[in-house]
Amino acid sequence: MEVFRMENLTYYYPQKDKPALSQLDVKISDGEFLVVAGASGSGKSTLARIISRLAPEFYGGKIEGEVKGSRDIGMVFQDPEKQLVMETVEREVAFPLENRGVERNLMRKQVLEVLSLLGIWHLKDKKTYELSGGEKQKVAIAAALALRNRFLVLDEPVSQLDPMAADEIMHLLKKLNDDLGFTIVLVEQRTEKCLSYADRVVFLDNGEIAFSGKPAEYVKWVGNHDCNFLPPVTELFWRLEANTLPLTVKQGRELINRCYDVSKEVLETSLDKTADKAVALEKVDFSFDDGTMALDSVTLDVGKGETLGIIGANGAGKSTALRIMAGLLKPCKGKAEAYGAVGYLSQEPNDYLFNDTVYEELLFTQKNFQKIDCDLIEEILGDLDIESKRNVNPRDLSGGERQRVALASVLAMKPQILLLDEPTRGLNKGYKMRLAAYLRSLKEKGKTIVLVTHDMEFVAEVCDRSVIMFDGQIAQYGSTREILSGGLHFTTDINRMFHGMASPLKIGEAECICTEKGRDGP
Repeated sequence: MEVFRMENLTYYYPQKDKPALSQLDVKISDGEFLVVAGASGSGKSTLARIISRLAPEFYGGKIEGEVKGSRDIGMVFQDPEKQLVMETVEREVAFPLENRGVERNLMRKQVLEVLSLLGIWHLKDKKTYELSGGEKQKVAIAAALALRNRFLVLDEPVSQLDPMAADEIMHLLKKLNDDLGFTIVLVEQRTEKCLSYADRVVFLDNGEIAFSGKPAEYVKWVGNHDCNFLPPVTELFWRLEANTLPLTVKQGRELINRCYDVSKEVLETSLDKTADKAVALEKVDFSFDDGTMALDSVTLDVGKGETLGIIGANGAGKSTALRIMAGLLKPCKGKAEAYGAVGYLSQEPNDYLFNDTVYEELLFTQKNFQKIDCDLIEEILGDLDIESKRNVNPRDLSGGERQRVALASVLAMKPQILLLDEPTRGLNKGYKMRLAAYLRSLKEKGKTIVLVTHDMEFVAEVCDRSVIMFDGQIAQYGSTREILSGGLHFTTDINRMFHGMASPLKIGEAECICTEKGRDGP
């Protein structure tokens, strides 16, 4: 049964001559799991807003064509900060139920049930503004689920979640889809997390549907168009010219065992540490106003010219440590030092965007530091592929584009030490690789980079060393290969697939150690 349909739909945002979506025909069946993929700025979030009736009803603009379907839709936004309006977690989850006039006892049952379901019961009395980015994302999902709408639209719901939490959310969505018949529309950049769950994939390109079909058909199509949109496991076998393209780590491992010989390569596991410090934390403790300890006796040195990755579960203290390095928080105990000019990018790019154009945003940063360098601005615009957006209002850009503009505004001040909190949020793989190359070029110029991320592939690509944190403490510190090799969750999909056979972290490494021993079938 059909629950949603749009026919020949074209949508213009207010005061825009170019349509964000053009002549779209989309049908969604009851109980379907639909994944929407595409590059940053391709119209994915706009499509989610149309389906959930937020555009044009809330966002304004002009719409052509026809839209039919249910209005009882739960929506999870790309930016959870836009969705949180109450002071505590329990009140936030209860808020939509209060608006619906749900009876108090039933409301309490539904709130507590969904808090338990998502594993955030312990956060129910916590202030929403004290939550980590990943915790905020879970709360936003909880508020949507509490309404019991059987049609959910989710815009990158796991972009700020650690690998374990992301897998849990995906399994939950699949369970809702399989067991309760929920209709799921999932906008996602990290398609490796969801392709195997999808009934159908829609790929948007410049506001138009370039592909619509089954996941197995999608990976063949996108491999011939732009392999940057392939999941890492799938891309490896695409490079190996396999007849079968697996969607999951398990399928990939089975294919390796059946069709390939794997060499036992020896890879570096340690690096020489520079004597000069760029950042130093010494026995740092930090607690929030409610007494919650975020950091517990953290000691960490970052060498000049080093790229350090900080990984770990949501709420482990990663972002707090970064804010202390930036001087935005003062340790309750211990000492924090940064030896050079610091540039800090938070999880929320909107915090950095308040000028009328992208160019003015970068110029504003330089004026504040009295370092006007128009050539540098032009270089950054080109390197981050936002030159075409120079005269656009940053608030009119997609989430991934805003992320790049926020980073550009930080780079414009020429920091010696760059602190990045979830820098790949909202970016597709092509832009991630471009950002990785840019960060490597900054490292070659002597810049020190510390990044907090849940993107293990990005850590493997750019970080010399890594730190893994749990419960406010450093659990392990070493070379990135030492930290990621053999990990159960905090590692790359490629490394998981070769577990017990070899220890590659990246696609290129895996490609070099695989030798075909037979065809993988028709």
